[in-house]
Amino acid sequence: MRAWGAKEFGEPIDVLQMEDRTIPDPEGQLIELKVDYAGVGLPDVLMLRGDYPAVQKPPIAPGQEVVGTVTRAGPDSPHKVGDRVMSSTMFPMGYGGFAEYCLGGGAMVLPIPKNMPDEQAAGFTIPFHTGYTGLVVRGNLQVGETLLVLGGAGSSGSAAIMLGKALGATVIATASTEEKAQFCGDLGADHVINYREQSIRHTVKDITSGEGAHVVYDPVGGSAYEEATKCIAKYGRIVLIGYGSGSWPEVKPLHVILRSYSLVGAFPGSCTPEETRANHAVMVEWAEAGKIWVPVDKVFNFDETPQAIDRVAKGEMVGKVVVKVS
Repeated sequence: MRAWGAKEFGEPIDVLQMEDRTIPDPEGQLIELKVDYAGVGLPDVLMLRGDYPAVQKPPIAPGQEVVGTVTRAGPDSPHKVGDRVMSSTMFPMGYGGFAEYCLGGGAMVLPIPKNMPDEQAAGFTIPFHTGYTGLVVRGNLQVGETLLVLGGAGSSGSAAIMLGKALGATVIATASTEEKAQFCGDLGADHVINYREQSIRHTVKDITSGEGAHVVYDPVGGSAYEEATKCIAKYGRIVLIGYGSGSWPEVKPLHVILRSYSLVGAFPGSCTPEETRANHAVMVEWAEAGKIWVPVDKVFNFDETPQAIDRVAKGEMVGKVVVKVS
């Protein structure tokens, strides 16, 4: 079957090639999926560049999340042939989602909310489960608190904006352009900071009357993290989930101590299967109530997969980029 992959590290547009890939019989709880749509994320860019911990060497089979139909199921899988699901993929094993068929499995094979279009479902699993783990499980975001979302126009940031509002927080988002700022506002952000024109730390302090943000959701790292540490509230929580800027946060322990805030990591894979299913049930309820959704930036055809990933690599997207596979 046809699949996109790379035999060397480099820019996605340069190294991705169409290849023939064979899927082995699924073992244990693994399933084979006929892929309809696949979500594109920054990790796809990073793994192709050789800068992603889960992919240490070529070949690379990008595509972390999909929506599709179960075509084969391992002996221990609770799913059966014909089930329609959203799923993360076994991309570290070489069976990513930019393919006609892929492998999925474990707790991150999940039911699709009613009335959610497939192109949205393809981009739900990772951004929203990461966001829920970060804001609820690790960040303990409470009703009435202030949440600062760095990089609000990306797939991770946009999910965090909506989750924050569903949880009853006041949400401040950052964005790099007026178009992206408008997008964040349309998602429900109460305040949006164009960080190319405004100081993040000073604007957050002004909005919160000097108190600062109770929770910071950081998929960006780099200088954005540095700014966030200067406007975090006393006893606040900074939730680290990634390094979209290309640089990990530079943690200054003395500053953490003197300002009395917490740094917490958030990875949905750390949740037990029972926790994952419970978290998903809450989000399905919110999705079906119209509180959360996946804002799709653009849908590319399967043959345009390199261009789809390149759009994310260049930071041109506003929301989630998706590939229509079949």
